[in-house]
Amino acid sequence: MNWDAIGAIGELVGAIAVIATIAYLALQVKQNTKAVKASAHHAITDSFNNISIQIIQNPEVGRVWRLGNERLSNLTEDELVSFSFMNIAYMRVFETLYYQRKIGTMEEQLYIAEEQTLRWVFTQPGFIEWWESNPISFSVEYREYIAGLIDAENT
Repeated sequence: MNWDAIGAIGELVGAIAVIATIAYLALQVKQNTKAVKASAHHAITDSFNNISIQIIQNPEVGRVWRLGNERLSNLTEDELVSFSFMNIAYMRVFETLYYQRKIGTMEEQLYIAEEQTLRWVFTQPGFIEWWESNPISFSVEYREYIAGLIDAENT
């Protein structure tokens, strides 16, 4: 065997090793992407669950949530403050979900399922009153997205 043949075999082995390495790295990236998406959805679910737990564990919080969603005029000034902060927390979770979807870290079918809950919120007269009177805490892009959803629900 001559040196040219040995060199050619070495190049072939090197090329195979590079291809195997690239394939392995692609697999690792794919698995990492799945893990990031799962983690993102888990964090969103935990956030929603934390809000739900507050409502379940504290009947007064549940009462404020129910009365506020019926109509803001049902609430005292202090209850309105509580209702507002509950909605800010709730909508920030949805805003995070919206941006995770936009950047691709949220599975589309999971987003669609969560969006059904968001659409239900827009059927609540008190929430609509609150949303229209609270232009704080949310990006312009997200507010426009929500306005589109509200319009779609009311047509």
